[in-house]
This record gives sequence, C-alpha cells and structure tokens, in this order.
Amino acid sequence: MSTVRELSVKDAEFPFTANAAFLIDAQYRPYIAFDAATDENCYWTFPMPQGVSGTLTLYLQYRMASATSGNVIMAAAVEAITDGDATDTDAGSSFDTVNTSSAEAVPGTAGYKGEMSITLTNADSYAAGDYVRIKLSRDADNGSDTATGDFHLLIAELRDAA
Repeated sequence: MSTVRELSVKDAEFPFTANAAFLIDAQYRPYIAFDAATDENCYWTFPMPQGVSGTLTLYLQYRMASATSGNVIMAAAVEAITDGDATDTDAGSSFDTVNTSSAEAVPGTAGYKGEMSITLTNADSYAAGDYVRIKLSRDADNGSDTATGDFHLLIAELRDAA
C-alpha cells in the first residue's frame, strides 16, 4: 500500500453545527477528541492526487483519554466531486455510504497509542483531481463501542492499494 495523503489533526476542519469533535492543541501532541456518548465528527479536504487507484484505507493512530478496556468504533465517509458533477457545493454535501471500522479493542493503559483502520469500500467513485472530503466520526451510539472516555486521534493516513 502507498500513502495517498497524511491527514494531520491540525489540518482538520470542524462543522459549525452541533456534534463537532474538538482539536486540542496540547503542548506536546495535538489531537482531536471524540466523545464516548455523542457521534462527533471532523473533515479533511484535498484534491485527489494523480496515480491513486484501488480501494482506499484510512489508518488511524490514537490513544484513549481514560479507557483501559472495551472497544471503539470509528466511521468514515468519502465525498468525491468531479468537475461538472451535478453537486451544489454551496448547498450541501454528497457523501457516499458510511464505512465503519471493526470493533477495535483499546490499549490496556490509558494514553498508550493504538492503531486501527477503516476500509473505504464506499469511496464515491473517486478519480484523480477530484475535490475530496473525508468525514471521520466516532460511532458512539453503536452497541459495540463500549470504551468509556474520549478517543484521541493523533494522526490519520489515507492509503491506496497501489
């Protein structure tokens, strides 16, 4: 697999409506906090690079604020807009069906780094040069998301099958 794009927490965008995740610009390591009780989200926007092909996978490096047991579920959606698409970018969004991670067991010690991935089977028929947005959410109301406390995203990476 090759890296398509690193998704820094400092490059994330947050909705102006309710349920936004929060960027915490900590002294040593900035992170995005996702609540355990509410489906909070953030976005990254970028042009799809040339040469990208195949199924995309979103890799997440994270830590838990307080949980030392249980599972976390994350969800990602892709919006890919090609020049000439009938999508009014001023009036809404056109995300493809959400892709959900498996139930990921959190590290046994709060603050320790964990890794997980989400296969983006539903990727909105992306193509090189598309205007792309990746939406990331914690699926807090999923019955398999049993970890308490905030999920802290440290960094994300988008990879393709090439």
